[in-house]
Amino acid sequence: MKRISSEMLSRDHGVAVDPVALEKSISKATEALLGYRQSDGHWVFELEADSTIPAEYILLRHYLAEPVDAALEAKIGNYLRRVQGAHGGWPLVHDGPFDMSASVKSYFALKMIGDSVDAPHMVRAREAIRSRG
Repeated sequence: MKRISSEMLSRDHGVAVDPVALEKSISKATEALLGYRQSDGHWVFELEADSTIPAEYILLRHYLAEPVDAALEAKIGNYLRRVQGAHGGWPLVHDGPFDMSASVKSYFALKMIGDSVDAPHMVRAREAIRSRG
């Protein structure tokens, strides 16, 4: 691993730097990351995405007529209901503004899972989508 040079530390960034503490922190961070490394050398971390990824997954599985995984669909349904915005639709970012594409996909995925179109969250979503064209 490349060591921190004194030249790098001598630049005035307005912050006092203790080279020993810095090296120690870098070593601890490196150790922590290496602890997450898989036996074949790759890393796996949970992917956080907007509602479109799980919604598209549901839509794709149904389109391909794959067997229904009820437990997985229940988890995805819970997630989609949980991230529905106060505006009635779904955003592309956490607590973001209404997004038409994300909202249509999430609404339709919930229909595919079996949510009633008369359920309050579905009525709110449909009204939000229709009111925006």
